[in-house]
Amino acid sequence: MWLRLVMVGPEGPVNLGYVARLAENFEVDELALVSPQASIAESLRWAARGSSRLLDVAVYPSLSEALKDVDLSICTSDESSARDVLRTAVTPEEAAAEAARRRRVAVVLGRESVGLTRDELSLCDLLCTIPASSRYTALNVSNAAAIVLYELYKAARSQRQLAEPPSKDVVRLTEAYARALYEHLSRGPSEEVGLALRKLV
Repeated sequence: MWLRLVMVGPEGPVNLGYVARLAENFEVDELALVSPQASIAESLRWAARGSSRLLDVAVYPSLSEALKDVDLSICTSDESSARDVLRTAVTPEEAAAEAARRRRVAVVLGRESVGLTRDELSLCDLLCTIPASSRYTALNVSNAAAIVLYELYKAARSQRQLAEPPSKDVVRLTEAYARALYEHLSRGPSEEVGLALRKLV
């Protein structure tokens, strides 16, 4: 899964820096900005090892441009705002499960002050909300990013582990076991069994 993290209209250097740091933490492939208001130079001090992400950041003129080459786009919103949109919201874990089945994915974060507009929300395939207390449902944008990126990273990591081929040691042990079993059962040569198993594994 290839992942682009899109911040729409980031307003403050602190959150922009923190999100750049998260992009490094969770192996985001591309950090992208749409119409940034915050200074990238000022954000560097908050990014720590994510500073390189800000120096290589991609800037798009519109959200539609930032999403045109992805297979799945996931936007984030707090629960109270999500109720105003004619769409069923999913949790970060559910969004990650869907993302793990796609090749190119984008996560879209809204402005610190007003989030994403209805038009911007409508451009995205999935609406993701993070369950929180009804007394205060809105999370800071960098906190929300951390939760969503963690779930995506976890899903992608599980996907990679399942796709990894067996090690040479596992293949050798399997062949040795097959030979011993074959010799025990037939008292005959077993090279053909080992070769066949190697092709299967």
